[in-house]
Amino acid sequence: MHNEIRDDTTGVLLAGGTSRRMGHDKACIKIAGEPLFFHTLDLLRRYFKLVIIAGNRPDFELGGIRVVPDIYPGSALGGLYTGLFTATTDWIFVAPCDMPYPDPRILELLLESRNGSDAVVPRTPGGYEPVFALYHKNCLPYMEEMLRTGQLRIHAFFQQVKVRFLDWQKMPADWERSLLNINTPEQLAELRKERLMTPPVVSIVAKSGTGKTTLLEKLIAEMKRRGYKVGAIKHDAHRFDIDYEGKDSWRLTRAGADTMLISSAEKLAMVKQHLNKEEPSLAESVSSYCSDVDIVLTEGFKRSPMPKIEVHRRERSEKLLCRDEIHDPTLIAVASDSPLQIDVPLFDINDAQGLCDLIEERYLS
Repeated sequence: MHNEIRDDTTGVLLAGGTSRRMGHDKACIKIAGEPLFFHTLDLLRRYFKLVIIAGNRPDFELGGIRVVPDIYPGSALGGLYTGLFTATTDWIFVAPCDMPYPDPRILELLLESRNGSDAVVPRTPGGYEPVFALYHKNCLPYMEEMLRTGQLRIHAFFQQVKVRFLDWQKMPADWERSLLNINTPEQLAELRKERLMTPPVVSIVAKSGTGKTTLLEKLIAEMKRRGYKVGAIKHDAHRFDIDYEGKDSWRLTRAGADTMLISSAEKLAMVKQHLNKEEPSLAESVSSYCSDVDIVLTEGFKRSPMPKIEVHRRERSEKLLCRDEIHDPTLIAVASDSPLQIDVPLFDINDAQGLCDLIEERYLS
């Protein structure tokens, strides 16, 4: 489980592509108000202490992140070589600048699989995913020889090093969405359509006992007062039951129903079994069950890539979850009972109106 920023691996954002199929610079296309490349860059910054951008993109330089022009321009293999040559760590994790839904769960599986290998690469029914993968410095001489002789196919390079493949059966159920690249205007149109159909999500996070639920109650009430339809999702790290032994619903689920609904004139409840015993991503749950609301507010999900508001009580902890333990770039505000020096807006812990103003301005206007 990810709980600290790694210093043994460098995160490398590949930004040397020419966007030929898109027809214009796809990395800077705005999705939900942010350039497309921010989605991958945020993931790298959450996991790795050292992050560089490979490609001739001085306009990407922000927050002290180093931008390195490709040593051998014009190919993905050249970007891998530039990142690996520049990195001061033995390992790099590379990711492309056009991936809207990079999944940290796949990243973690790759990291867990690297012992005894020179590279760890996802493998799907459609082929390899070499630009969302791990590479060791041992790969450098083979990459350089291929680039020097004009051999640019990464697949040919795999024959020369010890590669461990992470097969799609071992990845999260929504791996296809996670490994999606936006290369054409048609794909971009579909992405924007999906974004318009999916409500924005803001996660309320905090250490246990800080008051997440209390603040979430106030935010929901204030959003309802303003006329919005609100979805709420609570994350439970443990097993839970909402239907109890002896109840008809329990008997139906116990009998083997994969999906069980209780319906009345006032409400509907669902119990859905995860057949592979794997929790779906937050984005998947929102897309499946919350498409009819204006905003989704969640409790927990501190590891998701969604925007976050952290609740802080000094009596509970001096440290912030999203700044002191890790630097989470998805943090948009802190609600605290005491003054803090912080690089995001600071609100009083009871200021539901001010926090809703922020959410409304950023995601609902």
